[in-house]
Amino acid sequence: MKVNLLSPDIYEIENFVTVEQQQKVLEYCKTLEESAWWHKEQEGTFFYGKQKLGELPEFFSEINKSVDNIFSGSAHFGSVALQRSLDQEPMQAHRDYWIKDLDYYIRYGIVIYYNDDYLGGEIEYPELGIIHKPKARSLVLHGGNILHGPRQVRGDVVRYFSTAFVRGSVENPIVLNPELFGDVEQHDGSNYP
Repeated sequence: MKVNLLSPDIYEIENFVTVEQQQKVLEYCKTLEESAWWHKEQEGTFFYGKQKLGELPEFFSEINKSVDNIFSGSAHFGSVALQRSLDQEPMQAHRDYWIKDLDYYIRYGIVIYYNDDYLGGEIEYPELGIIHKPKARSLVLHGGNILHGPRQVRGDVVRYFSTAFVRGSVENPIVLNPELFGDVEQHDGSNYP
């Protein structure tokens, strides 16, 4: 794995998933019936037709463990979600920061890229002037308060990816694993707007 600093509090980790994990995910996506992506409870939302709900195969637990290993100590995150971007369906720029209760906030948003053979689909940080297309098998980690969004995918190739959110608190800040990130300067992210 190789960590690239794109901007303060934005990192790309190349080769985050193995070739074998990537192949398993993409093969699994090809086996899914189209109806597996469409869920009544998501109708009218951006995610309608774009997220596989329900339990994912066991090999996703290896990916979840790898996500957990990005951090020192205990990070609060659920499992990764499996998603897709289709032709001409952009997501608006947004911030992941969200207070579910008063004790925790989203410290980091995570996107894992399983393929990169699609047109468009770059991640954009409009306030920072950054437009970046991560390589297949990479993970992008960004502070929850940073405005971001994927650009639209163009053409017939679907972008397959996973997302996850890491929650922290002022008392128990999220700390990046120094074995992976070295001595990169961090802040606790609690000073969000």
